Amino acid sequence: MLDLDLQQIVSQALSFLLLLWVLKRFAWRPLLGVLDARRARIEEQLREAARHQEEAARLQQELVTRLAVIDQEARAKIQQAIQEGRRMAAEVQEDARAQAQQILAKSKETIELELAKAKVTLRDDLADLTAEAVQRLLRHTLDEKTDHRLIAAILEELGSSSR
Repeated sequence: MLDLDLQQIVSQALSFLLLLWVLKRFAWRPLLGVLDARRARIEEQLREAARHQEEAARLQQELVTRLAVIDQEARAKIQQAIQEGRRMAAEVQEDARAQAQQILAKSKETIELELAKAKVTLRDDLADLTAEAVQRLLRHTLDEKTDHRLIAAILEELGSSSR
Protein backbone atom coordinates (compact mmCIF):
# COMPACT_ATOMS: atom_id res chain seq x y z
CA MET A 1 0.00 0.00 0.00
CA LEU A 2 2.29 2.63 1.07
CA ASP A 3 5.63 2.22 -0.41
CA LEU A 4 7.87 3.57 2.27
CA ASP A 5 11.56 3.48 2.09
CA LEU A 6 13.15 3.23 5.51
CA GLN A 7 16.40 4.72 4.45
CA GLN A 8 14.69 7.73 3.03
CA ILE A 9 12.68 8.25 6.24
CA VAL A 10 15.76 8.00 8.39
CA SER A 11 17.73 10.38 6.21
CA GLN A 12 14.88 12.90 6.26
CA ALA A 13 14.56 12.56 10.03
CA LEU A 14 18.30 13.12 10.43
CA SER A 15 18.18 16.08 8.10
CA PHE A 16 15.29 17.52 10.10
CA LEU A 17 17.13 17.06 13.39
CA LEU A 18 20.26 18.63 11.91
CA LEU A 19 18.18 21.57 10.69
CA LEU A 20 16.67 21.97 14.17
CA TRP A 21 20.11 21.92 15.80
CA VAL A 22 21.45 24.54 13.32
CA LEU A 23 18.37 26.72 13.83
CA LYS A 24 18.65 26.36 17.58
CA ARG A 25 22.30 27.16 17.60
CA PHE A 26 22.36 30.07 15.14
CA ALA A 27 18.81 31.40 14.64
CA TRP A 28 16.80 30.55 17.74
CA ARG A 29 18.78 32.65 20.26
CA PRO A 30 18.93 35.76 18.05
CA LEU A 31 15.23 35.36 17.24
CA LEU A 32 14.40 35.01 20.96
CA GLY A 33 16.66 37.98 21.67
CA VAL A 34 14.77 40.09 19.13
CA LEU A 35 11.43 38.96 20.59
CA ASP A 36 12.64 39.66 24.16
CA ALA A 37 13.90 43.09 23.14
CA ARG A 38 10.60 43.84 21.44
CA ARG A 39 8.65 42.63 24.49
CA ALA A 40 10.81 44.82 26.76
CA ARG A 41 10.35 47.83 24.46
CA ILE A 42 6.55 47.30 24.39
CA GLU A 43 6.45 46.95 28.20
CA GLU A 44 8.49 50.18 28.57
CA GLN A 45 6.14 51.97 26.17
CA LEU A 46 3.13 50.73 28.15
CA ARG A 47 4.74 51.91 31.41
CA GLU A 48 5.49 55.27 29.77
CA ALA A 49 1.90 55.52 28.50
CA ALA A 50 0.63 54.72 32.00
CA ARG A 51 2.92 57.43 33.46
CA HIS A 52 1.65 59.92 30.87
CA GLN A 53 -1.93 58.95 31.64
CA GLU A 54 -1.33 59.40 35.38
CA GLU A 55 0.35 62.75 34.71
CA ALA A 56 -2.58 63.83 32.52
CA ALA A 57 -5.05 62.79 35.24
CA ARG A 58 -3.02 64.68 37.85
CA LEU A 59 -2.87 67.78 35.63
CA GLN A 60 -6.58 67.54 34.93
CA GLN A 61 -7.31 67.33 38.67
CA GLU A 62 -5.00 70.26 39.30
CA LEU A 63 -6.76 72.23 36.56
CA VAL A 64 -10.18 71.43 38.05
CA THR A 65 -8.91 72.55 41.46
CA ARG A 66 -7.47 75.76 40.04
CA LEU A 67 -10.69 76.48 38.14
CA ALA A 68 -12.68 75.96 41.34
CA VAL A 69 -10.38 78.37 43.20
CA ILE A 70 -10.62 80.92 40.38
CA ASP A 71 -14.41 80.55 40.32
CA GLN A 72 -14.57 81.01 44.09
CA GLU A 73 -12.32 84.08 43.90
CA ALA A 74 -14.45 85.52 41.10
CA ARG A 75 -17.62 84.98 43.13
CA ALA A 76 -15.98 86.61 46.15
CA LYS A 77 -14.93 89.61 44.06
CA ILE A 78 -18.41 89.90 42.60
CA GLN A 79 -19.92 89.77 46.10
CA GLN A 80 -17.42 92.37 47.26
CA ALA A 81 -18.28 94.61 44.30
CA ILE A 82 -22.00 94.20 45.05
CA GLN A 83 -21.44 95.11 48.70
CA GLU A 84 -19.31 98.09 47.69
CA GLY A 85 -22.05 99.20 45.27
CA ARG A 86 -24.67 98.90 47.99
CA ARG A 87 -22.48 100.82 50.41
CA MET A 88 -21.94 103.57 47.84
CA ALA A 89 -25.67 103.67 47.06
CA ALA A 90 -26.42 103.98 50.77
CA GLU A 91 -23.90 106.82 51.05
CA VAL A 92 -25.45 108.59 48.07
CA GLN A 93 -28.92 108.14 49.55
CA GLU A 94 -27.74 109.42 52.93
CA ASP A 95 -26.11 112.44 51.28
CA ALA A 96 -29.29 113.08 49.32
CA ARG A 97 -31.35 112.84 52.51
CA ALA A 98 -29.00 115.22 54.29
CA GLN A 99 -29.17 117.69 51.41
CA ALA A 100 -32.96 117.37 51.31
CA GLN A 101 -33.09 118.03 55.06
CA GLN A 102 -30.88 121.09 54.61
CA ILE A 103 -33.02 122.36 51.74
CA LEU A 104 -36.17 121.70 53.76
CA ALA A 105 -34.74 123.52 56.80
CA LYS A 106 -33.70 126.48 54.64
CA SER A 107 -37.12 126.50 53.01
CA LYS A 108 -38.80 126.49 56.42
CA GLU A 109 -36.56 129.32 57.55
CA THR A 110 -37.36 131.27 54.38
CA ILE A 111 -41.09 130.65 54.80
CA GLU A 112 -40.96 131.67 58.46
CA LEU A 113 -39.00 134.79 57.55
CA GLU A 114 -41.45 135.67 54.77
CA LEU A 115 -44.36 134.99 57.12
CA ALA A 116 -42.81 137.24 59.76
CA LYS A 117 -42.27 139.94 57.12
CA ALA A 118 -45.86 139.55 55.94
CA LYS A 119 -47.11 139.82 59.55
CA VAL A 120 -45.05 142.96 60.09
CA THR A 121 -46.28 144.42 56.80
CA LEU A 122 -49.86 143.46 57.62
CA ARG A 123 -49.56 144.95 61.09
CA ASP A 124 -48.07 148.17 59.66
CA ASP A 125 -50.76 148.33 56.96
CA LEU A 126 -53.45 147.65 59.55
CA ALA A 127 -52.03 150.35 61.80
CA ASP A 128 -51.92 152.79 58.88
CA LEU A 129 -55.46 151.91 57.86
CA THR A 130 -56.67 152.19 61.42
CA ALA A 131 -54.97 155.56 61.79
CA GLU A 132 -56.46 156.71 58.49
CA ALA A 133 -59.90 155.45 59.46
CA VAL A 134 -59.67 157.22 62.81
CA GLN A 135 -58.62 160.43 61.08
CA ARG A 136 -61.52 160.21 58.65
CA LEU A 137 -63.94 159.45 61.46
CA LEU A 138 -62.69 162.30 63.52
CA ARG A 139 -63.03 164.70 60.62
CA HIS A 140 -66.58 163.69 59.83
CA THR A 141 -68.07 162.84 63.19
CA LEU A 142 -71.47 164.29 62.89
CA ASP A 143 -74.00 161.70 63.77
CA GLU A 144 -74.52 157.97 63.96
CA LYS A 145 -75.97 157.72 60.47
CA THR A 146 -73.03 159.53 58.95
CA ASP A 147 -70.63 157.37 60.99
CA HIS A 148 -72.19 154.22 59.57
CA ARG A 149 -71.98 155.57 56.01
CA LEU A 150 -68.40 156.61 56.54
CA ILE A 151 -67.42 153.18 57.97
CA ALA A 152 -69.15 151.43 55.05
CA ALA A 153 -67.28 153.64 52.57
CA ILE A 154 -63.96 152.97 54.30
CA LEU A 155 -64.63 149.23 54.31
CA GLU A 156 -65.54 149.42 50.65
CA GLU A 157 -62.29 151.27 49.92
CA LEU A 158 -60.34 148.68 51.86
CA GLY A 159 -62.06 145.88 49.98
CA SER A 160 -61.29 147.42 46.59
CA SER A 161 -57.68 148.28 47.48
CA SER A 162 -56.93 144.74 48.69
CA ARG A 163 -58.01 143.24 45.39
